[in-house]
Amino acid sequence: MKKPPELLKHDGILTNWRSYPEGSVERAKAIGLELLATCTNLEATIQLFESKCSIVAKEQAWKPLGLKSREDFIKAVTGRTEKAVRKKITKTQEIRDRRASHPHETQQQTADAVGCSRSMVATIVNKSSETEEKVTIPNWVTHKDLRAAFRKLPADEQASLAGLPPEERRGAVRQAAIAAGIVKVPSIFKQFLRLWLKATPEERAKIRDFCNATD
Repeated sequence: MKKPPELLKHDGILTNWRSYPEGSVERAKAIGLELLATCTNLEATIQLFESKCSIVAKEQAWKPLGLKSREDFIKAVTGRTEKAVRKKITKTQEIRDRRASHPHETQQQTADAVGCSRSMVATIVNKSSETEEKVTIPNWVTHKDLRAAFRKLPADEQASLAGLPPEERRGAVRQAAIAAGIVKVPSIFKQFLRLWLKATPEERAKIRDFCNATD
């Protein structure tokens, strides 16, 4: 995370924003620090950014800091307008998705496909490589896909998961990745369609009979 603006500086902000009293300056600053961490994390998704903005709106975090609106809060914290932050995160996400689906193309080809500068692609590629090398994955996260999802989570989410007691670990990484938009859950219709294509003619006949009986 980049250096926090003067507005957020406070020696005592060390825990999650929910730990502080409602309407307090500390709570507002903690929310601001979470928002800043999200906006400066190259692995952040637009869904995660929207969820952080919703917290800002629900808590009205701008008021304890003497600001006029959510937009003023976001600009004071990130140094950019809400529209500009959303555009940057969306473009970064497009670059990551493109690199994942076309791993062998050059950075310039990625830039041309996504519609951005080559330097932006290079920054994301280099930072992503550094992040993968530095992230310490808890030893209880053993599945390959979950380990990959863990690497893509924001630093604050990684820290929360790393400290979970054994009884809360099952499914925790997947749920966090779904909430962050990293793991896509197929709709009920898509799940049904996949099963339908695998079903035998007899099984499909039973499904039709059941549907007709429940209409």
